[in-house]
Amino acid sequence: MPPTPEIAEVPGAAPPASAAAGQDSVRAALDKAFAEATADPDGPGVQAVAIRGGRLIWSANARRAINEPPAPVTGSTLFSLASFGKSILATYALHLAEKGVLALDRPISAHVGTEVPGSRVVTLRMPLTHTAGYPDLYTDPATAPLLPGGAQYDPDRPYTFAMLAPGIHEPVNPGARFEYSNTGFIILAEVLTRVSRGERALERDLRHFYQRTGERGDQLTAVRSPSAYARFAHGHIPGGDGTLTDYFTAFGATGIPTDVYGLPFGDGMFAGTAYGAARFLDALFTGKRLLRPATLTAMTTPSPQAVAAGFAYGMATVRTEVANRTWQGHGGAYGGFTSMGATDLTRGVTLMVVDNRLSPDGNAMATWGELARAYAAATS
Repeated sequence: MPPTPEIAEVPGAAPPASAAAGQDSVRAALDKAFAEATADPDGPGVQAVAIRGGRLIWSANARRAINEPPAPVTGSTLFSLASFGKSILATYALHLAEKGVLALDRPISAHVGTEVPGSRVVTLRMPLTHTAGYPDLYTDPATAPLLPGGAQYDPDRPYTFAMLAPGIHEPVNPGARFEYSNTGFIILAEVLTRVSRGERALERDLRHFYQRTGERGDQLTAVRSPSAYARFAHGHIPGGDGTLTDYFTAFGATGIPTDVYGLPFGDGMFAGTAYGAARFLDALFTGKRLLRPATLTAMTTPSPQAVAAGFAYGMATVRTEVANRTWQGHGGAYGGFTSMGATDLTRGVTLMVVDNRLSPDGNAMATWGELARAYAAATS
């Protein structure tokens, strides 16, 4: 598969000399911040990109995608995007609402019947805003044994919604308060699967939708393709003694572990490169090619429940303030991977970082923050 294109290859008219000089200073600042953030030779593999108005203005890779045998991160290395993918799935759901296929305030029983607990009360808006009130599925005794560390975990066995359904219970005060919920997005994926009439059909429909970003399918995907394995970074989880556990090999996976991305995990359904994920954000927030203006405004406006809880969370996207700049995006962490991407809504610049080590002191969120501060300083 082709790597992330070099900056010189991105089409478009050459900028004026003054603008080019400004771009050079931004690139230099991002290079410096990235080098400092990734200075630890034993840290995770990292990809990072910056896109402005559809043009790639900066990119960088560092360290290893795989430890044994060693393989470096390149521009085409795939990472699990984890919860960053909530923004992608939510955007598609909102697109269907614009078309009249879904309704934000209609109970989801219209699509999944009554077999999902709470479906007569829970509306599409509630999982999108994390107000549905569903208890955590991942810690439920009915499903925990199926997941990493559980006695029944099999990293090569595909999951189904039916396997996870016993861990879904009646929601608590649906619509009343903000509480971040992975379970709600697993249910959202099931709603979309029913609407598309099957998992393969949903994968097809999603692929057609995000091709509006200009993405061909090799930089952003929800499809668990066997061919992706050769390009996939291995996720790593630090142990208490500081050593790294390879999430792929620790449990005996012969390919990409089946819980790393794909259906039925609507809370972490996508994999891709930093470039593919950034193109999605750029098309959504800067190019405004994916949703109508009113829908985009509704998506980015914090819900009353989130505001009451002290969060700036709208529909699967959150507002972040860094160095007096306002960014809109989402982060993610799962299976040895972390991700963070957001767009400076005023200046039309998107920063995206992905890495393959799950730890609070060296992950995509921290690297993204350093890059965002460097960008702000270079453009102030």
